[in-house]
Amino acid sequence: MYKQVVGSLAGIALAVSLAGCSNGSSSSNPSTVNVEVQIGQEDARDASVWSIGITNGGQPNRNDLDRFIRSEVELDDNDNAEATVVASTERPHMFMLVPRVAQPEINEEATTRLCQWVSGCTVDGTSVAFAERYEQQSGWHWQSVAHDVASGERIRVTPLTHLAAQLAYERQYVESTTSWDVTGYYSGYSVEQSISQVSRLFGINNIQGSEPQDLTLIDRTGGGQATAMDRIRYGALLAAWQNLQLAYDGDFDSLADAVAADLVNNDGQLIQKGGTQALALATLFQAARDNLAALSVENTTIKMYVDGVVSDFDSEIAALVDDTLTSVTPAPLAELFSSSDLEDYELGLKRTKAFVEVLRNYEDTFFEDGYRDELNAYLDRVKAAGDNYEADLNKVVDAFIDTHELYTRCFLDAGCPTNVDAYSEWLTQIDSYNTNTAVLTLNNGAITVSQEVADVNKTDSDDDPTESNAIDIKITGTYTSGDLTFKVNHTFVNDDEDEDITETAGVRVYFTTPVSQLADNATNEILGYELRWPDFQMYDANNLSTADELEFDGEFNLFFRGVRDPQDDSSELRFNIDTVTLDSRVSDQVSDDNDDDSDYNSLDIVASSAFADAFYPNKRFASFNGFFETNTSDSFAKGSTATNLVGYVTGTETVNGQVVQYLDVRVPLGDSYRYRVYPTEQRVDDSDTDSDGDDEEILTIHDTETCELTGNDSDGWSVSTCEPQVRLLGESDFTDYINALWRAGTLSRIEIPGRGFYFVEWPATADDQGCYALDTLPDQLSALDGELYLPYVLGLNSLRFMTEIIIDGQPDTLLDARLIAPTTEGYEVTAALSHDYSSTSSSFPITGGGNSEDTITLNYAANADLVTTGSLVVFKDGVSLTLDENETETVDSELELHLRESTNADPLPYRFIINEDGNYERCVTANVAEWDQERNLDTAVLHLNFRDVVYGRIQKEKGQWIIRYIDGIWETL
Repeated sequence: MYKQVVGSLAGIALAVSLAGCSNGSSSSNPSTVNVEVQIGQEDARDASVWSIGITNGGQPNRNDLDRFIRSEVELDDNDNAEATVVASTERPHMFMLVPRVAQPEINEEATTRLCQWVSGCTVDGTSVAFAERYEQQSGWHWQSVAHDVASGERIRVTPLTHLAAQLAYERQYVESTTSWDVTGYYSGYSVEQSISQVSRLFGINNIQGSEPQDLTLIDRTGGGQATAMDRIRYGALLAAWQNLQLAYDGDFDSLADAVAADLVNNDGQLIQKGGTQALALATLFQAARDNLAALSVENTTIKMYVDGVVSDFDSEIAALVDDTLTSVTPAPLAELFSSSDLEDYELGLKRTKAFVEVLRNYEDTFFEDGYRDELNAYLDRVKAAGDNYEADLNKVVDAFIDTHELYTRCFLDAGCPTNVDAYSEWLTQIDSYNTNTAVLTLNNGAITVSQEVADVNKTDSDDDPTESNAIDIKITGTYTSGDLTFKVNHTFVNDDEDEDITETAGVRVYFTTPVSQLADNATNEILGYELRWPDFQMYDANNLSTADELEFDGEFNLFFRGVRDPQDDSSELRFNIDTVTLDSRVSDQVSDDNDDDSDYNSLDIVASSAFADAFYPNKRFASFNGFFETNTSDSFAKGSTATNLVGYVTGTETVNGQVVQYLDVRVPLGDSYRYRVYPTEQRVDDSDTDSDGDDEEILTIHDTETCELTGNDSDGWSVSTCEPQVRLLGESDFTDYINALWRAGTLSRIEIPGRGFYFVEWPATADDQGCYALDTLPDQLSALDGELYLPYVLGLNSLRFMTEIIIDGQPDTLLDARLIAPTTEGYEVTAALSHDYSSTSSSFPITGGGNSEDTITLNYAANADLVTTGSLVVFKDGVSLTLDENETETVDSELELHLRESTNADPLPYRFIINEDGNYERCVTANVAEWDQERNLDTAVLHLNFRDVVYGRIQKEKGQWIIRYIDGIWETL
């Protein structure tokens, strides 16, 4: 029987409630502002601008696939893009230009720009005259990062702002040391310094705020002399950049990316002249000068300004030195920030350093003086009780399961056995068994057992069914083992035993077919067991009315789900742990009103397995500590090969009068599908599918459909059911659609019930960008083997643990934690510890609130392919901070550490590129089942945020954790 496993599990779960207790925000909400974003020389057409927030860790906001989380806006008729962005008043924000090709079928035009090169542009071998438009998609994903954006502010996006954006992320200038520090995050300092640095390198007043002149409209240059000359110079540099980009054929995606890499490696400097780097200033200045000199200018005043800019270029070019880096520094912080803003930054930095000092001894300072001693004493007391109860509790659990077994024998045999030696450890006597009422009493009336049809459908109106698929073996009474007294009972309406039962205590047995009474497993197979203690209580009777008096009570539930090997219908039925719940309370008085308790703690545990219905365990009852054990049979082994796992074939069929292309993916051991692509159609866009506000236009569309196949290779395959069709904009392209399915892993990563996940290596070839695409698929049935790369384990869909400790006369303490680990290939853990609070939140993780609360919140996610992410947030109310030798202040303080680290996947399985339509597309770079990953905190970089502002980073250097602040100061941690 299963009593050993159930007993072990129940004992461990309750032991957690006993022993698990024995060891022991001020962020502002981002404001919404309207910002006007302008591209280049305002000559772009039909492109998108992505608006991307910067996180509290100074990172561009990305998802687990490492793609930007963004909002998108279209360039308007004036070549501007006006975006409504969500940004904190003290947090940087990124804007990115995203061009696209023409899509006439959905009325989208290609991104174009004007040729700004006077002698004409050469675009893919074709000449384009000055002031004429040409299509451009590549080399044009410029970025601009702005700090502290304000409503109505105008932000430029140019190749020069792109340089500044890359520099701001990788480097920061430290005034105290006159050197550049490696960072890896955006801060207010680094963003403003990089804009200043690049502006000074190229001789522009402000690359983000200045307006580069469209050279095709040179005579319309506005502003006074200084402004006009700044605009002309900026426009001339961008025109020269355009010409150089069109000729660029280097290793980077664009000239801007290549120059940015040099700029970062050179610590904010560029080669003045000559050399082998991507761009020398002399090359750009000379091109800008020559193009400007060749420009026809009719307005005499503007002509004078143009000549002045040409003259400036001549002087600067003459001063540039071969093979020598520039020696430019950004403007001082006192010039880049207002006095009040700089004071705020400096004060925030002081507070950060002071709070870090407080946290060095946080184990001692998190709790106020005296509380920790009382807490430890209370927890030691609870732990001692738990240790004392452990062996006896396991015996009680065994006795409870024995009671179920004994009752089953009594009922099915129409009488109880005479030999009950197997139960002698707890059973003193069988008082009686009534065959008419099927009621069993034991141990001089201490235990009563009966049965009733279980009400498994709580949503219907029948609360007393005469039959169902489950029988409740009802067990109530008192068990004793050593000094431990254990009581279990049903729960009742209004907590009154004279009222109806709301939840039964005992063991619920689930059968294959409906029953009206307990059935024999041989004729009606048992599909599941549920151990139910809706109202339990345990205590040491020897400690009643003493200082050591403790009571453990609450509700406990454990459900075992039966499962066969899905690939073998004749296999033995085995049982997986499906769910475990414990709602418990530890108090200092037995059988009193909860309101009278002085010291107590509550404990809630809710756990559910991930694959209870699909994992086939090694033994009849899965072990509590076996959530991540695989089935050890050879056919379940990691790396095993399933020959001809997948059969596939392409073809056409007629569906509702339409000729449809399809791909069949036939998996005899698992789910098989037909993927259909319907032909191109022209439709009136009466539902505004493309969200352009026009519901009368004619759009080109096509539909796709996924259908489930049933059958086999011998008898044939047929469509059984289909999911709702998906309507897509654009022309039907069967090859593109099937490749999209393959790139997403739909075709190559096959889940087989009972086994796990197999990798199928479809024939594919890489293009010149290293992106794989499927080879031409045959119209004859072909087969592919599969490799089991991720065998099933039972896994944890979720394990949540929450406890609250109340000590008389002391502040409350709360811990809420959750673990998600469905497979062996990753997990996510979140935990929050709160203390001295007056209220609690309602959503996970539950944290304390009020005027005095202290909280620590941890999140760590190691379940994504390409990145590991995490955060640690510490909030302390009214902490005394020592800012200077004779200066202290009391401030609500919140410190955040943020982690976002590449897994350094090798080989890199995929990356995302922005395709010609301006959308993300997965590029498969390795057609393999698995890859090596690194998740090592010793190599991680943690970004330090105090009250919503990034002030530094923490990382290990030569074996020692080092904090490096934005002012260049560093210290060991």
